[in-house]
Amino acid sequence: MNKFVDGNLTVTIQDLKKLGREGGASAYLDNGDMMVLKAKYGTIRKRAFIGGKATVVDLKVDYKNILPKIKLINRNGILVAKRFRLGSSNLLKLTGSGYNRLSRKERKNGTIQKL
Repeated sequence: MNKFVDGNLTVTIQDLKKLGREGGASAYLDNGDMMVLKAKYGTIRKRAFIGGKATVVDLKVDYKNILPKIKLINRNGILVAKRFRLGSSNLLKLTGSGYNRLSRKERKNGTIQKL
């Protein structure tokens, strides 16, 4: 396997921030929790006791701490990324549908080439 060919399919923190900025994206974690992606962080809904009363709170989680625990990413019902086991490593890879990462050249020119 050539890491340079497949390296651009791995999900990065910038991808998570962009998905959160565009909206409608959620990630499912290894422990079964669902995280809503925001522009700067993710939020996880948990039950907590505040002042002796049970309430639902949104926990703010940094992307750098939660990235290894993400199992899959959905956006508007479309599977965007999934964790694959490749040898001894687990990689969160883009599926190719629902999200397109622009190359440096496309970002600079502001053009998107469609196949």
